[in-house]
Amino acid sequence: MIRSLTGFGRAEVEHGDLRYSVELRSVNNRFLDISTRLPRNLMNMDGEIRARLRGRVQRGKLNVLIEEPREDVQRARLEVDPGAAKSLVESLRRVAEETGLAYDLTLSDLAPVLSMLTGSESERIARKRRELVLRGLDEAIDRFDETAAAEGENLAEDFRARLDEIAEIAANIESRAAENRDQSLAKLRERIEKYVPPDQVDERRLEQEVAYLIDRIDVTEEIVRLRSHLDLFRHALDKGGLVGKRLNFILQEMNREVNTIGSKASDADVAAWVVEAKEEVEKVREQVQNVA
Repeated sequence: MIRSLTGFGRAEVEHGDLRYSVELRSVNNRFLDISTRLPRNLMNMDGEIRARLRGRVQRGKLNVLIEEPREDVQRARLEVDPGAAKSLVESLRRVAEETGLAYDLTLSDLAPVLSMLTGSESERIARKRRELVLRGLDEAIDRFDETAAAEGENLAEDFRARLDEIAEIAANIESRAAENRDQSLAKLRERIEKYVPPDQVDERRLEQEVAYLIDRIDVTEEIVRLRSHLDLFRHALDKGGLVGKRLNFILQEMNREVNTIGSKASDADVAAWVVEAKEEVEKVREQVQNVA
């Protein structure tokens, strides 16, 4: 099973007075790029949260949002340590007296600073907070994995349909190319018989010209390699896992074979089929960028 780099997961957890919502969103990115938005009382967990994510997510631009309910945030902001606040005010007053500056600060001026002077929480509360947040993170990752896997299945189904379309185009090109080869050789013989007397034909030179013509218009090798690449792509889809880079490499090889066939095309129908094949390969390439 392949996985999409696009995913979403959300979880809400609570225990007693503690409540958190955890949300994960990811889009395509070549490497793993984690961006976090955390409440102030969880800033010390940023490194642990990132490490947790790196253990379960391999690629993508991942945005992590952890929030507390508004009433919990407001209650936390009111938990000011009176002793620390008093010490701050006295320190500011002494600085004003020693420097001769006017001490005209009001409580509203100090509010932003006082809000940071929260009383120290017990070790038990801190441990409970950490366990709750990590549980919410794991649940959000589980749901994120489910959406990424479901999107991966949708992508795989689309890939298989487009691979079948390319295989059908290759069969059409192969059939028409064989007809064109026979027609080209017949025309060559007619021209030789028309302009060159039989006793003046250089058989060795004729063999060289025929070989050159066949090589210039024959696409058998390209068709064989293209089908091989189609099989490799299907095998990678069936195997699953982190195959995005491998699929992208196979597509490059497929595109090379289609371009070579196009350069050899001497028929309007073959040229049109080549364009269709290129369009299908490009559509697959665009979607492969979303595969992990």
